[in-house]
Amino acid sequence: MSASVRSRARAFSLVELLVVVAIVAILLSIFIPYVAKIRESDRRIHCADNLRAVMQGFREYASLKDAKGVASHSYPSVFYDKDHNPNGYVAYTGADSASPFAKDTKVRPNDVTASLWLLVRQGFVAPNRFICPSTNNSADPLLTNGVAVRADQRSNFTDGSHLSYSYASPFSSADGYKMQDTQVADFALLADKNPGVAGKNDSVTRPAFDAGPFDLAMANSNNHRKVGQNVLYADGHVSFQTTPYCGVGKADRRDNIYTALAPIPLSPGQRPPVESNGYYGRDIGPSWTNDSYLVPTDDE
Repeated sequence: MSASVRSRARAFSLVELLVVVAIVAILLSIFIPYVAKIRESDRRIHCADNLRAVMQGFREYASLKDAKGVASHSYPSVFYDKDHNPNGYVAYTGADSASPFAKDTKVRPNDVTASLWLLVRQGFVAPNRFICPSTNNSADPLLTNGVAVRADQRSNFTDGSHLSYSYASPFSSADGYKMQDTQVADFALLADKNPGVAGKNDSVTRPAFDAGPFDLAMANSNNHRKVGQNVLYADGHVSFQTTPYCGVGKADRRDNIYTALAPIPLSPGQRPPVESNGYYGRDIGPSWTNDSYLVPTDDE
């Protein structure tokens, strides 16, 4: 075989190799996003299952009976400081305390995460159920001073890395507001964690209810990469919502579940436009009867 023929054979083989590489690259560009989409779909389903498990815990907690054998019908809540903090909230205080209701507890009043932890203390919900599989969070290790303890020997989540969801704040002086198992059907009880305002693309108060999807994404949870959030409603159903404006209301004019409708509680009988952008902060709370204000945020 002449040198020129051998050269052409080598050149042809190189072209074939480049074609194969190009085909593989094209197939991967199609296959990898498809696999990622399937995995995220599975994670959303698992996340929704977590919320349903928590709903069962809410119902079991509400059915607990007092010394007289009467059920409270109320969802979990630690001490409420009506005099000094009637509408604000705190989070992640006193995790190492043996009980949130003891006189020497380090759990501060109005602690929204300690309130949620009551479901774990009672054995109604396991710590891993508070972890969205689309996040890097992990179940609370149940350690006090480095020693493993039972859930009922602790009083709160250790920190935000062990909680992927936000809870409708039970702390408000708004007329008629009370966290009970008789809330209206579209009242949001729990959802993927509130994104807050500290992140580069986070702003729960910026987008209006009728903003485009890219603007609305700023107020969507970070759990599912800003696409939307799983939301648990008072009637027990879970729905994946692509907008935070998915609380009480009509049609597309609904309450932003991650903000309070007003900075202070409204007067009895007063009802604001539910599609208001709302207000955000630790010093405020739900401002009227059906105002969902889901906290804490992932800023905390």
